Amino acid sequence: MADVLPKKTVLKDVKIFKDLQEEIIKTNKCCACGACVAYCSSQKFDVIKMERYTPQYISDANVDNCKECGLCYYICPQTEPLMKHLNEDYRIKDEMGYIQDIVAAKTTDDKIKEMGQDGGLVTTLLTYLFDKNKIDAAIVSEYDEKLQPIPKIIYNKEELLKSSGTRYSISSNILPLTELYNIAQEIIENHHQIYDINQIRMAFVGTPCQCRAVRKMQLLNISPAHVIKYVFGLFCMENFDYEKLFQLVKKETNEDPANITKMNIKKNFFITNKENKVYEVELHKFDEAVRNHCHDCDEFTSRFADISFGGSGAVQQNSMVVIRTEKGEELMKNALISGYIDRFTPKKSTITEWKASKIDLLRRMTNNKIKKS
Repeated sequence: MADVLPKKTVLKDVKIFKDLQEEIIKTNKCCACGACVAYCSSQKFDVIKMERYTPQYISDANVDNCKECGLCYYICPQTEPLMKHLNEDYRIKDEMGYIQDIVAAKTTDDKIKEMGQDGGLVTTLLTYLFDKNKIDAAIVSEYDEKLQPIPKIIYNKEELLKSSGTRYSISSNILPLTELYNIAQEIIENHHQIYDINQIRMAFVGTPCQCRAVRKMQLLNISPAHVIKYVFGLFCMENFDYEKLFQLVKKETNEDPANITKMNIKKNFFITNKENKVYEVELHKFDEAVRNHCHDCDEFTSRFADISFGGSGAVQQNSMVVIRTEKGEELMKNALISGYIDRFTPKKSTITEWKASKIDLLRRMTNNKIKKS
């Protein structure tokens, strides 16, 4: 698949933000990715904002400012238009998406190994991209002191460890693109090789729905997604409302968010506090905190990423890695050659069966998610 963006797609039967409100937002299908707000704000239209994970008009006075271009509706990952074109461009024929290769791998960096989740692959590959001057920035998600995710753009690898680990409550990872043009001069001053903000090269880390929104934006050749050069997708069975999740965590463990250092899902929910006490809680006890849009999602392994990552099916301390594009394959190969990652190697006599079994496992998990929906 070519890495260049496709020619601009012609939109028919244009729908606008009011339609997005009626069809997606008011019906609780919005995944709070931030794509609609990022596009609208970056164009200085001053029409919509994100308020408590909900896109909405900035005020009643701003409604008439809407240009009625319809792009907010079409780039939404929850709307159907463009999906046929997107599936064709990314060779999607079934629930698993196109698979160039599937491997298990882990970081060789001890610090990332300690801080990261599973094999620490996302942090390690971003480190490689910064080290080799392949990117100037990355969109990641950090935690605040109460474990609430904060999506942000980072500009160096030193900030990466703050974003290690998995987020289980929503992080609007496309939203930081709204600040790209607002701080353009600051970026240019601090990056001596960048003379125009459109030259910036960025990596994006997100959930399946967020990756889908980024690819829709790129399909239409609209800013600010044009600066994203690498898309890393995360395996995602479901996401949780922050307030509801931690009310249930408090109920089950009597721990406040500020005293929790790590959370992980491996069949059940594992919660580690600052004293390294680990609580195991049955996953179904958090069902009422699952965001509504997850019930309609048919993606588990991020079909539209360059590389998809997760712990499901991986050998201990490794990440499962689904390579989907030539760009993703080249990145994995170069990171391996450069010593940034170690790759788990099954016996030669069983490698074909090993890969088939991993794909079958991920397919079953995807289908389980669809059935659960």
